[in-house]
Amino acid sequence: MSGRRQKLTTVELTFTAVLSALVGAVFLFWSNVVWDLAKLTLGLLFTPIIYGMWFIGATLPAYIIRKPGVALLGEFLAAVFELAYGTQFASTVLLYGFMQGLMTELVLLATSYRRWGWATMMAAGAAPALWAAPADTLLYGITAPLTYEQSLVFWSLYFVSGALIAGALVKALVDYVAKNSSILDSFAVGRELKGVLR
Repeated sequence: MSGRRQKLTTVELTFTAVLSALVGAVFLFWSNVVWDLAKLTLGLLFTPIIYGMWFIGATLPAYIIRKPGVALLGEFLAAVFELAYGTQFASTVLLYGFMQGLMTELVLLATSYRRWGWATMMAAGAAPALWAAPADTLLYGITAPLTYEQSLVFWSLYFVSGALIAGALVKALVDYVAKNSSILDSFAVGRELKGVLR
């Protein structure tokens, strides 16, 4: 991939910003409604099974555009929008957004942004848990009511959720849209799945 092609275009930057605004609204709903509802219905131990939704700000635009920096930019911008919309977690979401985006970015960097199969996407989706799980424990003491064994289950669910939601689900949905519509034809994922060369 040449330096010219690695640089984000105005269209790609605009798309990432708009997508991040939408994802930020999803983050807000997850923060202010779904998280507490999950604790009530699933119990604290199994609540992280929904956590992967907070990682899609990185994997979704990155999988579509497939250029360096998109995962970090997308996740951080989504956190900025979540903060602007009024999240209950206040400005800490900015730190989470940056670090979670960075974790995904490092996975994609390891592939030189050339591999976008299921294994790569599930790893990219799970990677933010490397930050989120210990951060939740240290900043919020979230595992305090749990035993050590329960905490291991609790932490592992961050990775499972990230792999399934931010990895596999994002890939499946984007692939479906790219193959069955023209919405993503101007982006790397659309060109690849439809065999369009430039």
